Parts: sequence; structure tokens; C-alpha cells
Amino acid sequence: MFLIGFDVGGTKIEATLFRLSDKPNPSGKSGTFECAHPSRGVLHGETLARLREPTERHKGYDAIVEKMARLIVETCAKAQVPMAELHGVGLGLPGSIDPVSLKMLNGNTMVLIGRDLVGDIRSKANLPEKTPMRAENDANCFALAEALCGAGLLHAQKSGIPVHSHVAVGVILGTGCGGGIVIQGRTLQGARGGGGELGHTILYKEGHQCYCGQSGCAEQYLSGPALESLMATRHYSQLGAAPLSAKEIFEKADAGDPAALAVLIKYRNDLGRFLGSLTSIFDPHYFVLGGGLSLQPAIYQNLSATLANHTFLSDSHIPVYQHQLGDSAGGLGAALLSL
Repeated sequence: MFLIGFDVGGTKIEATLFRLSDKPNPSGKSGTFECAHPSRGVLHGETLARLREPTERHKGYDAIVEKMARLIVETCAKAQVPMAELHGVGLGLPGSIDPVSLKMLNGNTMVLIGRDLVGDIRSKANLPEKTPMRAENDANCFALAEALCGAGLLHAQKSGIPVHSHVAVGVILGTGCGGGIVIQGRTLQGARGGGGELGHTILYKEGHQCYCGQSGCAEQYLSGPALESLMATRHYSQLGAAPLSAKEIFEKADAGDPAALAVLIKYRNDLGRFLGSLTSIFDPHYFVLGGGLSLQPAIYQNLSATLANHTFLSDSHIPVYQHQLGDSAGGLGAALLSL
């Protein structure tokens, strides 16, 4: 079967065409992966084509619809796959998506809010009505792809527990802090599509002000900018040095810099506290982390033990995995929505 997944962000739109089959892919071929299916066992996947263009939000909604419809046509043409053979098209969008209307209710790409993006793309691309189209929050798509094709397979191998029995929580630690929950192979959307907005749960009562209007949101402590801001409050700001990037902070910590080490310890404790709170709510089989900060080995040090100190069940030593699929997770998860 052929599936297209979109990863839509504030700066870029990426469309990827995948093929899933019961038959194994040729060994050694790049862009291949495995995917757990509830009734067909392990499916073998292959990336056939990927195209990317700038979002250019300033050009308006109609320009985005035109661009995404064209990307469907062009990815199919690049892989020589007739559009009539598509088994589904999924959109991973930067906001909360109503599970019934599939319209975006809130998000940072405001030109998409309240618009029938699914219907308008179907019309513009002349997609047959029989071709399923879905839309979900991009962090949900990340979590779904990792649960079915990445960290979930790794955990099943280690634990012996089948993928479609897992409760998995994906957390993205990057410019912001987002998340998604996958329960037995399905994303938790919630009544209005707001399920999994983990970055806006309260980590500290009456803490830092957040743009969402609340105070103390996890995003204000666990995102890359939050880490950089914490470092800036220490002695480097008093010495008149230029602010350090998150990457530079980790490098200084590796070199034994006291201020950077103190910042890293505080960050890791906050992350453990956050994951511990989520454990008390979802009791997951595992966590999987994505985003730029997840690439830093230092954040995983004693993390499972730290989160266990913040849970109701005392023996909650939950594995915390680094993402297995890299940058392709969002688009792959969007493609899998139709399954």
C-alpha cells in the first residue's frame, strides 16, 4: 500500500511517500523500516519519495493549500505511483486538531486555524473521495511513528510485550515542549483534539509565565530556550559573555564547567519530575524523547531513577528511549493515521 504523510511546521512543509508491504524489502536498501500492524503482524516499509518546501505563512492559506496539493502530485510522480493507488494521506499539523471536523483549533500557524485543510487539499489535488485523509497534531504523529515503527519495536524486543499492548508517551524537547500518547496503537486525541498537550501541564505552581496564559508550564523549564535562559541567569551573564546555545551548554558541562553542570542537574531533575508526574497519570510502558535536546546523552543519566522518585507507584522504573526514527517520524506518523 502507498501512503503520503505531511510534516507541516511554521517554516517548512515536507511530504513523504511510503510503501508498506507484507514482503521484506531488499536487504541493505536505504530508507527502509518495519511497522507493527494489529492484524497483519510486521509490515515492511520503504520511503519512496520526499519533497520539502518553505511554508511561507505570509502568503496566506490558499497558497499553502496550493503547495500541499502540488506536493501530493509531485511525490507520486517522482516515485511513478498513480494517485489512484494511494491508500491514504495524513497531515501532521502544528496545533490541536478537532477529531471530527479535522480542523485546527489552535496552533502557531494561525492561517490554518478553523479552515477545512483536509477538504480543500482533496479538492485542489483531485484526490478520489475513497482515499482516506486524516489530520492530527504533529507531536501525536511523532509518538505514533515511534510506537509502531521505532521505540515501540525496541521495547517489544526487550520486554516481550507486543507493540499493540503498549502504553507509550512521546515527548518532544526542542524549541518548545510537546507530546503525544499512544495507547494500544492509537493516539489519544481527547474530546476536542487537545489530548497530549503535555508541555502545558503545570510543573511549578506560580512559576514562569507562559505564552499560553498559564504560569509554571513544563515548556518554560524543559525547552531549549528554557535551558538557555537558565544558563544566562548564572555567572556568564554577569561576566558580559554572549549567551550560550543549548549545544554549547552541554559542551561546557562535558568539560566540567561548574555553572553548566549545575544547570544540567537542574534540567535533568525537572525532566525527571515531569516524567514522574506523567507516569502517575498514564503508567506507560516507556517514554520516547524527540527534538534537539533528546540527542544529548547527558539528559538520560539516572533519568529513570529520578522519575521513579516522583511517582505514586514506588517501583516505576520506566525506560526512557531516545527516538529511533530521526527526522522522518512526523511524516511517517501522519501517513500511518489512515491505518
